[in-house]
Amino acid sequence: MARSHTTSAPAPARLPTHALPGPPRAPGPPARYAGPPLTRHPEHRVQSQPIVLGTAGHIDHGKTALVKALTGIDTDRLKVEKERGITTELGFAYLDLDGRRYGVVDVPGHERFIKAMVSGAGGLDLVCLVIAADEGIMPQTREHLDVCELLGVRRGLVALSKADLVDDEWLALMAEEVREGLAQSFLAEAAIVPVSARTGAGLDALRSELVRLTRALPARDAGGAFRLPFDRVFTIRGFGTVVTGTILGGEIGLGDTVVVHPRGLEAKVRGIEVHGDACDRARAGMRCALNLSGVAREDLRRGDMLSVPGAVAPSHIIDARFRYLRTSKTPLGRRSRVLFHHATAQLMATLVLVDADQLSPGEEGLVQLRLDIDEPIAALPGDRFIARGFVLQDHYGTTIGGGEIVRVKAPKVRRSAEGAADTIRRMAEAAFDERVALEVKASSFAGTDEHELGRRLGHGRDPLRAAIERLAEAGEIVVAAGGGDAADVLCHAETFAGLEKQALDLLDGFHADNPHSDGMSRQELRSRLPSSLPARMYEAMLAALVRRGAVTVDADLVRRASRRSLRAPAPLSALEQTILDEFTRWGVTPERPKQVPAAVGVAPGEAKAAMDKLLKQGHLVKIKPDLYLEAKALDQLRQALERHLDQHQQITPAEWKSITGASRKFSIPLAEYFDAEKLTLRVGDIRKRRG
Repeated sequence: MARSHTTSAPAPARLPTHALPGPPRAPGPPARYAGPPLTRHPEHRVQSQPIVLGTAGHIDHGKTALVKALTGIDTDRLKVEKERGITTELGFAYLDLDGRRYGVVDVPGHERFIKAMVSGAGGLDLVCLVIAADEGIMPQTREHLDVCELLGVRRGLVALSKADLVDDEWLALMAEEVREGLAQSFLAEAAIVPVSARTGAGLDALRSELVRLTRALPARDAGGAFRLPFDRVFTIRGFGTVVTGTILGGEIGLGDTVVVHPRGLEAKVRGIEVHGDACDRARAGMRCALNLSGVAREDLRRGDMLSVPGAVAPSHIIDARFRYLRTSKTPLGRRSRVLFHHATAQLMATLVLVDADQLSPGEEGLVQLRLDIDEPIAALPGDRFIARGFVLQDHYGTTIGGGEIVRVKAPKVRRSAEGAADTIRRMAEAAFDERVALEVKASSFAGTDEHELGRRLGHGRDPLRAAIERLAEAGEIVVAAGGGDAADVLCHAETFAGLEKQALDLLDGFHADNPHSDGMSRQELRSRLPSSLPARMYEAMLAALVRRGAVTVDADLVRRASRRSLRAPAPLSALEQTILDEFTRWGVTPERPKQVPAAVGVAPGEAKAAMDKLLKQGHLVKIKPDLYLEAKALDQLRQALERHLDQHQQITPAEWKSITGASRKFSIPLAEYFDAEKLTLRVGDIRKRRG
């Protein structure tokens, strides 16, 4: 999330009136609404629920005229639009209703401008599907409806426009026909409101329905990574570069540093406007204009994405869930070239089916989208996208489907790869904690860190850190502390267990080949493990093996604990042997270290020095700071636990207490020791064998 710089931010640069929506209001009566007046203070719109309303529908069905009648703003701002009488680019307006300000996005209706339509449909809260009463549902009506549904729009209404051109009987028949045509869509139960932009009939009913729909909208989540896809880029004399768009997530404030993806250009936010009002901050769901310093107009283009530094990981390989539209003529093959639309960007991509050899029209499946390596996109899981082909469908456009992004920065799926589809499917269905664990697991031996997870998942720091702590406590992931400013390295428990096995196998092989050597050097062992393994995770793995009594580290040498050093250890003194005998007699219920001096009748300092030597030589094992166990007793307990797990695959608290023969004072820390050793994994009240 971007941070506010309230003490050092420059004074907001005041953009000219209507910098965001386009031309000033057209002459004529103002838009009317018989509700409470809209508060005009700029902070009002920062605190209230932002609403983005978009139009959809066939060419010449009256979308732009309806927007003008509602708002007083003519969204056809280009000369070619005036000359040809059609919308070719996105148009923007705003509407004040019920104490709220709506950002209105007017989209082109012609099939040739579907790229602009898709750009405008992303991020809508509500859609107004405009259908001319004298023509009914047409090809672009259907395509626009599919685009909205694929992009996740779930609420809206139908404006039956040009109602003044037909009689009441025809209007009733057309409303019935529209209801039947929308029966299988998300607008199946939507209100159908006859309107006339020319006479004003029905506009109040349309406004009332918008208010009703808005009051039922769930609040937008303003958390996560700030992202703003550009739908317009221009310059204003005296102000410089201005970009506009709908904020997909997070917040932005005056003075914040931002990054332009995919080229990584940096800029500063010099001014913020939301529908002509200068603001200090803007948040998710708001249509806004940002005045940027540090970048030229020529450096930017529509389709670029703005974020704060380090918040998003640009990607050119994306895993996704995909729905192939039923309007398509033929099955979709395993590999297809498509036009990929994400936010305001349109790019060429190869769509590869992951879990099928083909999709029939109307089917869904898992896919991987591969973009040109020089054109990554700043996408996040949960983002919606559209795929278009190159063949016009019967009575339709070229949209073939769309869906939801599951994973970014994905590894390339190969046909021979086992489990690829299952991994993507699990990610698509996973709750947040499980999703974090799966991302950590996918990083394999290289591991990952909190910053990279945030860039891949788009969640804020606090929920991500809480998830990591829960997973570490449950033993699902291993955390190697970074220290200082360095980030902790995260490794999945299964990967970590595999790493431990590799290290032990390497040591066993080394001892077999070098019977007269005292051990393998730490560096040599490291060099034989995966090269991607971070140094801190290697040290954490060694420490874990030492804790479980599997290896001994002596200065620069590592050896299996079962193999005594060729350098004969110093013989035990009488006191050391006495203490060891006591620990052997105590078994799994020993005295605490601070009680040992009294048990053997010596001073605390003498007892501590003796126990330190016994720990160093491996005669004792530290279970936790105030609990030591004799090594052979611990090995016998481990063997008993493994036998039980081999037979039952899990162990209950009562069964564990029976095996140890000890009270909770000892059985709980011993169980946690085997959890840390990666022999067991706690799941609720029971423990299972890990892996």
